[in-house]
Amino acid sequence: MMHRMGRTASRFAAPLLACALGGCAPPSAPPTAAPPVEPTAPVEPTAPVEPTAPAEPTAPAIAEAPEPEVPPPGFTPIPAKRKAGFPGVAFTEVRAFAFDLRVAERSVCGVPLDADGTLCETVERPGVALTEAQTKLLLGMLAKQSTWGSGSSCFLPHHGFVFYDGATPVAQLSICFMCEMMVAAPSIPKAKRLGADDTYGLNPKSTAQLRGLCRDLGLPMCDATNPAEFAPPE
Repeated sequence: MMHRMGRTASRFAAPLLACALGGCAPPSAPPTAAPPVEPTAPVEPTAPVEPTAPAEPTAPAIAEAPEPEVPPPGFTPIPAKRKAGFPGVAFTEVRAFAFDLRVAERSVCGVPLDADGTLCETVERPGVALTEAQTKLLLGMLAKQSTWGSGSSCFLPHHGFVFYDGATPVAQLSICFMCEMMVAAPSIPKAKRLGADDTYGLNPKSTAQLRGLCRDLGLPMCDATNPAEFAPPE
């Protein structure tokens, strides 16, 4: 009996000793089943992309013709002569202009203004306003007898000055640097006329001073010496 119990005890002691030495692992939990994968919906086929129609070429914009100028308010024709001389009336501004810049032979304009007080067709707008000092310089030259000379027989002007009272022109000058000649309306009392109209000859020194004023104002073609320089491009 004792012998049998000893054998039985030794049969249970061996596994207990193995667990005590760390060799006995706890029973693992049964693996959990993965959730079933639902089938994905079939992808709808994309509709074919229709080709876009080519863009219609846009027609070039047509530039609108500028509106015709209207005579300045209160304008009356500039007289040939005023008792008070040149300009002979009050003014608020003097503007310098270039004109006939692509006219090499007979003048189109001749003076900056048309008879109704609007600017002549070839005048480069808007012109350049003179400063107070530049205005005094110009008027000072017109008042000196030493300004005037013999000039020449030609007259192809391309630059001029207009005196304004507000928006209304009251006097004008037209100058040909190449011919050293000037036309004025109204007339200039101290200047010696060349011929029956209000045409005056300039001497070389005064012509150079007026060219310098022209350059200072930034007008084009102030130093031209030959009518061919104004020929239109071919």
